[in-house]
Amino acid sequence: MGASLYEPVNVLKPMGPDIGIVDGPFEYLTVGGVRLPLPFTTRMTVVRLSDGNLFLHSPIKFDQALASELQRIGAIRHLVSPNQFHYAHIGEWSKAFPHAITWASPRVRQRARARRVDLSFARDLGIVPPEEWRQDIDQTLFPGGYFKEFIFFHKKSKTLILTDTIINIELDKMPQPWRTATKLSGMYHPHGQIFFGMRLPLLLQPRRAKAAFAKIHSWRPEHIVLSHGRCFEYHAEEVLGRIFGGQSP
Repeated sequence: MGASLYEPVNVLKPMGPDIGIVDGPFEYLTVGGVRLPLPFTTRMTVVRLSDGNLFLHSPIKFDQALASELQRIGAIRHLVSPNQFHYAHIGEWSKAFPHAITWASPRVRQRARARRVDLSFARDLGIVPPEEWRQDIDQTLFPGGYFKEFIFFHKKSKTLILTDTIINIELDKMPQPWRTATKLSGMYHPHGQIFFGMRLPLLLQPRRAKAAFAKIHSWRPEHIVLSHGRCFEYHAEEVLGRIFGGQSP
């Protein structure tokens, strides 16, 4: 069986009050300039803020029909790169919506320049949520060395918004040999785990890891949205307790 998408793609799927996800087309991992035959699914999270503006987390490939659908519920205002790997399509959305603010995660500017991606960022994400969305969304920087990322929490829906921190791949959506490799990594549904690239850095940064875990637990999330794999729509605290294990406060 080959890889399969989370159909339908490029359609907003409600996940709770003022929050939804949009599953996108396949992307392919590139290493050293070589594209690997590893298709992986993509996903964007959309939050409608109290001011009517839209917060687009990890924008997927631009699609005009999707953009038109989103404009019917709010103004596309914030294009957010949560980590240095989820930025590739922000430029496409920025060209279509030049008044939208592009938000940079750590090292994303350097990565975009190194790959000659025509993209500029207007603002930087910080530990404290900016005024533009602090009423609706809280955030923290999750340590992970080279793979660190910003994690967000949508207050109204009690949803934790992740990118690569937790991977929960459905094996029947993966082709071989990647299916076997994913199973060996432990990052598969329903057992989802912290991305393997973050695990050693977390052990080497125990104070930062403990602080991040404590912040996440303090939110008491009920749902978890992921960029890769199946989301955890229920029992979020149990999932986080299992994955973070003894690291939780």
